Amino acid sequence: MEERDITAGEIARLIRRRIVWILALSAAAALAAGLFTAFVYNRAREEYFLTFVVELPQETAFRYETLVYADNLEAAKASDGAFAAVDTERMAANEDIRITRTGGEGELPSYTVTVKGRYFSDRAQATGFLRAVVEHAVSRTPSVLRLGGRAAWLCRAFADRSVTGAQIRYRQNTVSVSEGGISPLLAAFFAFAAVFLLSSALFCAAQLSALRREHGTDAPPPRPGEGAQSGL
Repeated sequence: MEERDITAGEIARLIRRRIVWILALSAAAALAAGLFTAFVYNRAREEYFLTFVVELPQETAFRYETLVYADNLEAAKASDGAFAAVDTERMAANEDIRITRTGGEGELPSYTVTVKGRYFSDRAQATGFLRAVVEHAVSRTPSVLRLGGRAAWLCRAFADRSVTGAQIRYRQNTVSVSEGGISPLLAAFFAFAAVFLLSSALFCAAQLSALRREHGTDAPPPRPGEGAQSGL
């Protein structure tokens, strides 16, 4: 028996026989891809950041780098029970929190503290925690006096107090979000398309193989009307 190639029409008929299964598998893959992208992939790359300035009424030795030190993070965590689940030890060890300074000489500098989003349940918790971190760091800033052109530390009784009249101004009321992921809808679309094509090919191959075994030949099933023409 002469072999012939399978046509596009025959492939379409084979797909239609299993279209319900193909669509179900594709939809499940799209849903899984969308959820994974939104809640796992993007979440791991999401960052929260808060920008602020500090206005101090007297000269101070404000070392902004200490804001992200482990002891300051622990103190901020202990300030509110809502932060009990925040893993500040891991945050500090992995350097998942950082602070940057902008502003030249003679300008009031602004600071931006950025932290990985995976440590928080939502933006509200991240906002409260970062504000606590900032406020605790500012409260620990020791005062400095200028005496005879030299900086002299005040006695410890005053240096351990909060800086009197210090004001913290935040650029935003809640933390901003920096997203480095991809769109869940785009991920769902590509997953749907990939599984649709793959499952269609597998179902077609399985049905074609079964039909060939049934007819005892390697030839694909006859086209409609082909058998009637051969019998004339």
